[in-house]
Amino acid sequence: MFSIDQNCHSLWDTLPKLHALAAHGYRVTHFIEDIDVAFTAMGASVDDAVLHLARERFHRSGGQDWGAALFYSDFLGKLPVEIRHWEPLTGLQTKTLAKQLGRSVDDLYDEFSPGDTWQLIGSSYIGDRDHHRVIGDLAVREIRDFLLDLVERARASMLRSFPRRDSQERLDGWFSEEQERLSRLLERHARDGLVDLYRSWLGEHLGAGQVTLGLTSSLFACGAGAARTALLDAFVADYERCSRLYNEALAETDSDLRPLDAASGELPFFAIQEFEGHLVRTAAFLRGNAVQFGRQTFPLAEGRRLPVAQMAEACIRCLAGKAVLLVVQARLGPNGAPLALPYRGSLYMPSAHRLAAKLAEAGLLPGTLKPIVRVRFRLLDHLRSLDTPIRLPDHLADCFGKSEVAARELGESWADIADHAAASLAGLRDDASRKRWQAERFPELAGRIAELEARRREMSQGSCTPEQMSAIWKETKALQMQLLDRTVRRIARDWQVRELDYWDSRGALLPWSIALGGRDFYARLLTEAEIGEESVPICR
Repeated sequence: MFSIDQNCHSLWDTLPKLHALAAHGYRVTHFIEDIDVAFTAMGASVDDAVLHLARERFHRSGGQDWGAALFYSDFLGKLPVEIRHWEPLTGLQTKTLAKQLGRSVDDLYDEFSPGDTWQLIGSSYIGDRDHHRVIGDLAVREIRDFLLDLVERARASMLRSFPRRDSQERLDGWFSEEQERLSRLLERHARDGLVDLYRSWLGEHLGAGQVTLGLTSSLFACGAGAARTALLDAFVADYERCSRLYNEALAETDSDLRPLDAASGELPFFAIQEFEGHLVRTAAFLRGNAVQFGRQTFPLAEGRRLPVAQMAEACIRCLAGKAVLLVVQARLGPNGAPLALPYRGSLYMPSAHRLAAKLAEAGLLPGTLKPIVRVRFRLLDHLRSLDTPIRLPDHLADCFGKSEVAARELGESWADIADHAAASLAGLRDDASRKRWQAERFPELAGRIAELEARRREMSQGSCTPEQMSAIWKETKALQMQLLDRTVRRIARDWQVRELDYWDSRGALLPWSIALGGRDFYARLLTEAEIGEESVPICR
């Protein structure tokens, strides 16, 4: 079985996933992600070397601050929000919404978009905007201080979330041990890459046994065999059909991923190569009978296949699909294997399943596909067995009407709360239901607006001064702004609460478990983890 992950340290769910698979007897080769773009930041310029920790978020342009190399999420924290996704709920375009609230679009994004995931971000551009730094290019010396800072942020965050003395004592003990481990690893790998440190970090937690550690670049290396690039060859050999099916798969699954620009010959894979002293990722384009990666162009081999040997001679290290294609490529053919993912991990999997089905139906899938295997911990359900106090994040505290609850109370009610939030959002899909929704939740405000509107209509039929009408209009407008503001804030809350299930199997499950119930609780999560093949929707 294969596993592929970014952010391979003890403050993320990679380690619990591997622990659970090993505990259930699976033999796993885990590939530490080194070929994904390391990070991106809005407004970043070419060769800008400044890095910093920031919260994951979107911007009004649709761009996103995002880091794949190093991140940590607060316990049950907010997820980043693209504000434009609220337009069907408010019935307003985002620009109009901001205007009616007396605010700017940037204000809305600044307040409501950031999630509670702290991540390392910066410019990925090397030399130009076609070459992007990958995780495997990052050196320990440039990441060291950010890594130490992130661990301290995580420690402070968990101490806030778990206020009882026994929880804090367990956390202090775990973090002291982990920080001592990290200090040793930082010294050992002072001249190495971040992925080398991650490999040792995971290795110390896993020990010898069921899990073998490698790098994603080795899985998709040039020279790994024709079977590994067979899917990429299919797109080169029959670009028109394959690119159409790829874009159809994204559209039919409502994916937020960008479709291929077929007019320019954009391919759904990339190359990893050395460029100006850095390891970079470059997009691929089909140019007639040649394929282009950045500034390099290679004639296609016989049979319209990728000239892999020639590329390797030109220092291209590996060829891998973009996200949707990569999870198919890793599972395909004689060298493929089942791929283990956490529950709610890789949200683009519906698109990947649809693409694989379409390619197979068209006779374009070059081999048998192994399954996706999901690992589910049901952390939130397991809370029912604990009395540990939890200090809630604001969006959950608003639902409970208090800032602190026992773990048991959260475990018993989280699903109902999430369902109620989803139903609440569903009640905002048209103007009529939106008015009812507002009247139910903000009756005094909605009632006063209705009274003023009735009074205005009545006065318009009789005699009234312009001053009287102006006064009613001003009061109505002010109240409507208040109502819209409260509506948006409730949407923001319910949007987050609806997604509470995300934390079923994601995040810093190891230290959270230590805080909640100690090593025994973590061991129970592992032994009771649900591991099974993901069912694939039938493509019709």
